[in-house]
Amino acid sequence: MSEDKIPREQEKLGDTGSDKPQDGDQGLGERSPKDLGREFSARAGRPGTAQERLGTENDAISSFTGAHVEGEHVAGGDMNIVYQTVPDAKETVRFAQIPRAALDEVVELFVRPAGYAALAEAVASRRLLFLRADADRGKFMTAKHLLLGCAGVYRLHPRTRLGALTGKALEKDCGYVLVDLPSSAARELTAYDLTNLYGLLEKRNARLIVTVPTGRRFRDAEVTAAVTDLGEVADRMEVLLRHLERRLGDQATDDITDDQAFMALAGEELAKNPSCAHAALLAGYASDAYENKEPLADTVRDRLGALGEAAFTRWAEGLPDLPTQSMALAVAVLAGEAYETVSAAADLLQRRPEAKKPLPSTEAARGTGPYVARKNARLRELRAHVVPSTIRSRHGGTLVDVVRFRDPDFQEKYLRYFWDEYDDARPTLLAWLRRCARHELESVRVRTAVATGVLAAQSFDHVCSLVIEPWARSDDARLRDAAAISLRSAATTKPALLPPIRNMVRTWSLEESPRLRATAARSWRIERDGGGADAALRLLEELSTSDDLHVIDAICDSVSEMWQIEAERVDAAAMLLRWLRNPARKETARLAFLLAAADLVRREGDVTWPALLYLSATDPLRHRQIAALWQDALTAPWLHPAAKEILAEWARTAEKERLVRMSFARLMASAAEGRSASIIVHEAAKWASGAGGAATTSAAVREAVSTGRR
Repeated sequence: MSEDKIPREQEKLGDTGSDKPQDGDQGLGERSPKDLGREFSARAGRPGTAQERLGTENDAISSFTGAHVEGEHVAGGDMNIVYQTVPDAKETVRFAQIPRAALDEVVELFVRPAGYAALAEAVASRRLLFLRADADRGKFMTAKHLLLGCAGVYRLHPRTRLGALTGKALEKDCGYVLVDLPSSAARELTAYDLTNLYGLLEKRNARLIVTVPTGRRFRDAEVTAAVTDLGEVADRMEVLLRHLERRLGDQATDDITDDQAFMALAGEELAKNPSCAHAALLAGYASDAYENKEPLADTVRDRLGALGEAAFTRWAEGLPDLPTQSMALAVAVLAGEAYETVSAAADLLQRRPEAKKPLPSTEAARGTGPYVARKNARLRELRAHVVPSTIRSRHGGTLVDVVRFRDPDFQEKYLRYFWDEYDDARPTLLAWLRRCARHELESVRVRTAVATGVLAAQSFDHVCSLVIEPWARSDDARLRDAAAISLRSAATTKPALLPPIRNMVRTWSLEESPRLRATAARSWRIERDGGGADAALRLLEELSTSDDLHVIDAICDSVSEMWQIEAERVDAAAMLLRWLRNPARKETARLAFLLAAADLVRREGDVTWPALLYLSATDPLRHRQIAALWQDALTAPWLHPAAKEILAEWARTAEKERLVRMSFARLMASAAEGRSASIIVHEAAKWASGAGGAATTSAAVREAVSTGRR
């Protein structure tokens, strides 16, 4: 089949030229706030755009950093460590509470090592235990299990000076863990410090376990004598089985243990590396293979073989041809997208028209004969697989097969490897990223931006000048969003970049160019990450006097994200009410509220709430604030039709659940003052007979308004 007859995916991804808007781009030149209001009200019928965008970004960043991202916090290991600060008599003491879920996991996974009873007796009697073992032998897991009976379990900051602790720093009846005592702290610890620790732990009925790496030296002989070695787990296979049971359940674990090839492989691996961590790793690999219906032994062996850098390099250098290399790069950037989407993007990469040989390859020849089956063979070569997942499209959520590397580390490794090794192909890679940033699917645009940020963390000036800054100056709002996401991805990947990136965003916020100021508004989380929530609020407030629709639209999206992420910590409603009192900010405040009201939803159990309604139902202050915002929106010139449409969508949502319906009625009663009261009653009358029907909600709202029940 000749190349000119092969369908061109370029048309779906946009052209390769400048970053000016193309057909279908969302330039705002001729639109008014009234037009924005109509667009925002249209989102009410299919809300959740901000939530989906943030979820995709979190997933993409997580897949690159190897960490778990949830609720805007990135954490490696078993928990997100956020240390509290407690003023002590001698110095500031910092500790983080270990979540209940992490302790429940200990109960399910812990396998007692030899000598566990003696350890438990030591903690009960002396209240202080120094526990020594090699890395990955389960010191921290054992410590948490020994402290399960305490009222709370806390992790001390690694730099805590044990000799400086006093009883004022410790909660009563609680347990504390100091993980891997540093060398400097071990050298300065004395027998006198131990005596003081015994006394203060006794007074507070508290317990402290200090884990000590093998080889850590103490100068004081009495301290050395107080250290206890952690016994070995007699059956490491039991650790593996516990992890399998927790992830998959009993039946699946039985299926896996019946696989003789896998069990033989697991026995060989645990003989070579008997650590608990390695047993858990084998369980994770086996669980993934089982869930994806892949051959257990082969898949686990494949992933273990990929652990070493040398093995990875051999794999990367051995990719046989240009299509396979292109697909590897596409998976590295777009892992988590539908296989068909990633494959189309890979095809676009290798067909770049202005480059005769866009990517290095051992063999770039393309066949001209009949179609050849290659999906499964290609996935095997890439050490990738497809897994079922629900993704969002313009028509709603769809169950599709998404593609990822079997070994999650391959994603970042291959992207960095390609950037480092193939100098001549860097311009092609950056041009391809610029195309993908215009893709019709927002999830593709977000993943592209995150990958661009990963590259920027490696070569900041180069990537920023060629890609991110042109995006930031673009007329296309999608590219400005990509610039903001790329910068945050770069700062997350390389935290040392956060201060200069923050300075750049602040500079953009002061520029005359409305495009740069709009990008600064979309970068509010850079300011939040560097200076806290108040700094982010100040940034948006400084920009909110602009009458340029690029800036207004960006602020509205950012306020919605802020409400989604920081609802319990940031009083965005108070900020918008303050803006309403300033004529220069009034329209921005109204539009920002309408977008958040239309787009944000919250799931509580099986119940779906408009997110702002949920806030109003659970916080009396937020109730009054959101009622005031609704009162203003329903009487606002030009924007009240959009407000009424969004309110009608809330009514249809409330119709499905009594608690939501009653909360909505109370909120409307609070918003019903003067002219807004007659508007609410009039609109409620329409809900009973309108599309979708909300007769019960209509009656509840009218009764609440007439009786003043709030």
